[in-house]
Amino acid sequence: MATPAAAATLREGWEAMERGDWPGARRAFEAVLAEGESADAREGLGQALWFLGEVAEGIASRELAFEEHLRAGHCNDAARVAVWVSHQYLIAGRESAARGWLARCERALEGLDGCAGRGWLAVERARHSSDVEEQIAHARRAVQIAQATGEANLEVSALSVLGKAEVSAGRLEEGMGLLDEAMATAAAGHWRNVHTVAEAYCNLIEACAGVGEWDRAHEWCELVDDFAQRYGTAPLLASCRTIHAGVLLAAGRWPEAEHALEDALETHSRYVPQMGAPTVGTLAELRIRQGRVAEAERLLAGAAEHPAALRGLALLRLADGRPNAAVALLERGLRGTENNAVRATQLLAPLVDGRLACGDAEGAGVAADELAELAESTGIRLIHARARLAAARVQLATGRAAEAAESARRALAAFEALAMPFDAAEARLELARASAAEAPDLACDEARTALNGFRELGAARAMSAAAALLQELGSGGGGRPRVAGELTAREREVLELIARGLSNAQIAHALVISEKTAGHHVSRILSKLGVSNRTEAARHASRVS
Repeated sequence: MATPAAAATLREGWEAMERGDWPGARRAFEAVLAEGESADAREGLGQALWFLGEVAEGIASRELAFEEHLRAGHCNDAARVAVWVSHQYLIAGRESAARGWLARCERALEGLDGCAGRGWLAVERARHSSDVEEQIAHARRAVQIAQATGEANLEVSALSVLGKAEVSAGRLEEGMGLLDEAMATAAAGHWRNVHTVAEAYCNLIEACAGVGEWDRAHEWCELVDDFAQRYGTAPLLASCRTIHAGVLLAAGRWPEAEHALEDALETHSRYVPQMGAPTVGTLAELRIRQGRVAEAERLLAGAAEHPAALRGLALLRLADGRPNAAVALLERGLRGTENNAVRATQLLAPLVDGRLACGDAEGAGVAADELAELAESTGIRLIHARARLAAARVQLATGRAAEAAESARRALAAFEALAMPFDAAEARLELARASAAEAPDLACDEARTALNGFRELGAARAMSAAAALLQELGSGGGGRPRVAGELTAREREVLELIARGLSNAQIAHALVISEKTAGHHVSRILSKLGVSNRTEAARHASRVS
């Protein structure tokens, strides 16, 4: 039995955890363990170590805590810890180990039907499942157990997982209501484990971003930043910043997105590298849009087999002229999206482009029809916009220019309503192509407007496509998409220093700015010029000087 002094120190440890004082928590828990074994102290130490970046040590400590909770007959605590360990292995891509810990949890709960731990087991089974309807069934069971047992941490987690799954299935209103309920429960202070509320935050903003609820996502991302800073949860900050970066990309705020992704990658590399695949995939998509294909290739080299990087890799194969490989990747990904309307949409849209690039207009039409069906069944505005753009491309490829023009107009209106400038410019470019024969002047205007939109974003590959269309239309307004005159005054200063061979640190010193700001200027310049490195930028500067 713990001494009164050890019990007081244990309380200090948990109070430090609730404040986000990980070093203080570690000292307290280690002091308790120095006097003898304690499952609670061992569990708390594991959590503190994880947040301090000592991930392997944190997992090992909580594995020991599972055994100690089990020996003490604490079924709920044992299950909760086993599920946490399983989830750590799952996000690390070690699926066999993750399944093994689920099995250990199941065995520990045999014959204990009234134990709240069965709810934690149901939550983790939902996370493991690739079928959204199975996720929903497991998560609903977890909610029922949480409410029957009064386990508040479990209720927050279960409601969050259930809400995200409902949104993924296309039931937006129901899913968002559940996510709001989870956050209301967490906001009321009905949680003890920081991991629980952290996951609830991430599930909410991921759901918002997946369906184009940009304003709502921005609002919650700001709250997540505050929470992560207050509690020192760097891994949470990195994961949620990746989702936020996707929101910024959609909104046309590419320099901010780039900054967020680079910060997230740096944080992942220090704390939990295996959580970085979604960040790599999103940054690779940005690089492809910027025309920096070689950089995207390097980014994806180490993450090619991770599901989170699959879409980025497919877009890379489209960009480097290998549409057959892109189609194979996307079709493989679609086989793993059982009942997940949001994920399927993200793969079907590029699949239309891939099949068209392969000359398979019929197959592209099938994919576009699937998108249209998802749009109708879910009512989600973002899916409707993507379906209309896909339809325009298929109609144009099959000689139905008038239909394509109407679909492109509807896609343009939808993307503008969603405040997605890159996608709106793409729709405008399709409208220009569809109008070229019947209304060449209108087509020139639309193509020129699209070019200006791409130029403002720094979308080098799309700029080239718009400029090429303008040349086909006989317009002289699209010929110079990448010239130093399009840089801002500050960017021209930075380009001059690049040409002189200065590093980012030296540029920062010369212009009295931070090195990070200098790096963002350099990235923006490379994107605008459509070059992939500083040497090419310097050559460009010498040609125009």
